[in-house]
Amino acid sequence: MAVAFTEQFAAELPKLQPLWHSSAPRSVTEKSAVDPPFGGWAAWQQHLAGRKRPVLPSFLSGKRPALLWGWPQTWHRSDIESVLASLRSIKTQQSDFAVEAVDFVESVAISDPSIALQLVAFAYELPQIAGKVPPEMWWRLVERLHELVGEADHQRVNWPGDPADVVRQQLLAGELPLALGCLFPEVRALRALRKSGRAALSEGLIELTDGQGLPHARLLPVLGPLFACWTRARWLGARLHRGPWSRAAELQYQWLVRYALRLADEGGRFLLTPHDESSPAGTKSLFRMALDLAGDRGDHAAAAAALPRGVVPKQAKFKADDLPDPSLNSDWSGIAVLANGWLQSDVRLAVTYSNDPLHIELSVDGERLLAGDWTCDITCDGAPVQVVGEWERLCWESGKRFDFLELGVELSHGLRLERQLVLGRKDAVLYLADMVIARGGAQRQLKHSLKLPLDDKATWRPEVETSDGQIFGVKARAAVMPLALSEWRSDSRSGSLVEDGGRLTLTQGAYGRAVCCPLFFDLDRTRAGKQRTWRQLTVGEWMEAVPRDVAVGFRAQSGRHQWLFYRSLGPVGNRTFLGQNIAGEFSAGPFLETGKYKEWIEIEAV
Repeated sequence: MAVAFTEQFAAELPKLQPLWHSSAPRSVTEKSAVDPPFGGWAAWQQHLAGRKRPVLPSFLSGKRPALLWGWPQTWHRSDIESVLASLRSIKTQQSDFAVEAVDFVESVAISDPSIALQLVAFAYELPQIAGKVPPEMWWRLVERLHELVGEADHQRVNWPGDPADVVRQQLLAGELPLALGCLFPEVRALRALRKSGRAALSEGLIELTDGQGLPHARLLPVLGPLFACWTRARWLGARLHRGPWSRAAELQYQWLVRYALRLADEGGRFLLTPHDESSPAGTKSLFRMALDLAGDRGDHAAAAAALPRGVVPKQAKFKADDLPDPSLNSDWSGIAVLANGWLQSDVRLAVTYSNDPLHIELSVDGERLLAGDWTCDITCDGAPVQVVGEWERLCWESGKRFDFLELGVELSHGLRLERQLVLGRKDAVLYLADMVIARGGAQRQLKHSLKLPLDDKATWRPEVETSDGQIFGVKARAAVMPLALSEWRSDSRSGSLVEDGGRLTLTQGAYGRAVCCPLFFDLDRTRAGKQRTWRQLTVGEWMEAVPRDVAVGFRAQSGRHQWLFYRSLGPVGNRTFLGQNIAGEFSAGPFLETGKYKEWIEIEAV
């Protein structure tokens, strides 16, 4: 083939010199030495077409190519699919796209992750298209990708920062150099890129996770593309002597596989992210590769329970006893999951508390009932109250029978908001409560509206005569009882529970030092339609009734089952309610059939 190239381009090529590594075949190095820089092109093409090592990844092939795993539609996925189709056309026939590709790579401004992913796609296709494009075009692509890696190498992981920028940085500074170094070990300058790629990927896994593999809550919307990038890099690294990253980063990735399983639904969408047509693609294949690369017996057992068939490697061996705890909490990440199992039909409540407002998602029987921001409106003596601090975890306890999370945040006007979430695992019940507490015990006129976001496919059906109601999905349903309100709807003096603009809104008011606003959810579908009732109980101390701004107690009943909840809103004391003696700050649990109270948890005062 006759090749024409400019003197300027020929002068620029030596940036990659000395060009060949000692692993390059003699046929290529000898011919290149005789007639540089393109004298060995035919030999190089022949070598690429016939070599068996390294094994080329099939990341760009198939209906759901690995390059697009976890990639949302809103990130120009259709544009990237068009690029992949054009790259495949170069392998089968001469195409003007080759010229366009060179121009694109040389002039592109990398402003978003979709551009970065397209550049990674060019890198993966370089071995295959070498036989279909002129040498000057191929080497120009190589040279420009090498330059872009150098530019990206100066950009460190910026966290906290823009999650999209994190994905872009990991693609360009991590996966791109690792791919070039893995695919072209014969080219000295490209082989040397492995070091920078390992460093960038190691830094990303360590800086962006909590020390046990769980990413920050703000990264959940980009967890799909980020997890996919790291999994492709892990595949490449498995074929390199030193792997894709450091030992510390490998540990983070192994834990990430477990947490990604916990945060994924059956369709591969990650919790607490939009659930629409923009759902990421190919996550089933993504999990299959991640489990094959780094999964252990617990991961395999969890995947077998949580995800569709075909995800767990066929050679994997595990037992039901290998299932890990389905619940988790990370203060650094600001993520908590309260769950009673790994099956998609099990109850799973996920919440992020790294920012205000909190984001919540409740799934029952594989359907979402709540999804979105958990907000509230508060007034103190008629004036609006604002959040002035950051949410902090006050308590996290997880046992065989329950999960308990308590959060707190400072408010204006000398107030504090404390939020409790309790999941009764075996009972399939959920208790959510907001407590607004005045600092110093001052008497204030308080009004609080707790607002839970109903999923788009969920509907609220209030009872006609009583203050409670049910949330319905396609098949799932949950009974909801406002424990601090009067049972009868005609008595609205203490507040109301209504659906308002797609939000289940509990509103209560009180004059005093604090107000407690609780909701009880019966999530057992077979029990939710049965007769139910609730009562606010009298709490006693030293033979006298305790004011409701000091301590509250509630009883909830659904069918034949009953539960008790107690919360001290001020200094704790040795108190009684419904025959139970409580000395701590919080207590919750069911009544057994024998009539005995079986406490799940008691939180002592700090």
